[in-house]
Amino acid sequence: MIQYLNVFFYDIYPYICATVFFLGSWLRYDYGQYTWRASSSQMLDKRGMVIWSNLFHIGILGIFFGH
Repeated sequence: MIQYLNVFFYDIYPYICATVFFLGSWLRYDYGQYTWRASSSQMLDKRGMVIWSNLFHIGILGIFFGH
């Protein structure tokens, strides 16, 4: 049973994820090309969001450099 799980998670599942990622990105680009927005500043208008976003990134850097 363990061998089947290893085969699935390490041999098959990465290809499924990559296929879904690339196919989804291609379909999103093809059908919703002009609906893409890079307006993260609208999300950061609220003061709390700015604080929590900075704390999140500091935490990620701490984890990265801690390992």
